[in-house]
Amino acid sequence: MNLRLETAQRTLLTINSMSTKPFPLEKIFGSRTRVKIITLFTTGVKRPYFVREITRTVNERLNAVRRELQILEKIGMLATYEEKRKKYYMIDEAFPLYDELASIMQKAGPGVEDALFKNLEQVGNVLYACVTGYFTANASAPTDLFIIGEVDDKKLEQFAKNIEHQISREISYTPMTMNEYRYRLNFSDLFLRQIFGGTYKEIINALPHDLKPSEAMNQKSKNIIREGVTKSL
Repeated sequence: MNLRLETAQRTLLTINSMSTKPFPLEKIFGSRTRVKIITLFTTGVKRPYFVREITRTVNERLNAVRRELQILEKIGMLATYEEKRKKYYMIDEAFPLYDELASIMQKAGPGVEDALFKNLEQVGNVLYACVTGYFTANASAPTDLFIIGEVDDKKLEQFAKNIEHQISREISYTPMTMNEYRYRLNFSDLFLRQIFGGTYKEIINALPHDLKPSEAMNQKSKNIIREGVTKSL
């Protein structure tokens, strides 16, 4: 293994074993801006960001953000592409230290909020919301934004348009009432399995414990297995 990479890994593992109390990572990584950018890409929604969007999200100076992005691109942590004269940055999950960095950033303190979904609760009584599909590179997902609750259709449509304007592409979104969600859970609905069986990122989760996706889908799987065993006896 490359000596520099091995040394970096040992350092990260040492940090990772520290207390879960907020830790001033800028003292190790050398830059508050760099810490914020790494936090955004490792703990936030896994989607492409363009420079000015990153600048607004981390609330740092444009030149400082550009400098740190160049560094992170150079070491292979971030991949880039250009579309409509904008340069987009996204995390490269094949980066050797990705898992360690994500773990450290989650333990070190609060993440960087993705302003893209900041006012989602204003579209109605949102009990649950998650992003998948485009936002998490989950190609098999049937939607990009999934919402459970009672929402105002016009407000949700405008919310989605605002997102599309910021990321320069169309997204699909699916609202679902609580009654429909309960109904679909009862027969292990394909739509729900495609979302929660893949990669997704929760934005809001105010569901009762037994109806939270991780708990409900896990229990449903157990019931299906139990029914199959019973039938085979």
